[in-house]
Amino acid sequence: MLLKTVQSRRIDPKKLITHRFKLDKILDAYETFGNAAKTQALKVIIEA
Repeated sequence: MLLKTVQSRRIDPKKLITHRFKLDKILDAYETFGNAAKTQALKVIIEA
């Protein structure tokens, strides 16, 4: 459902990103997403 909403351009996917991590912090990213209720993570992006 979310994918269809993004594909139809009814929502900007960039607004869903709540956290960004560099590749060398991938373990922190997984921990953040794993504790999404506590960290309020919606979408986590890992950047090269």
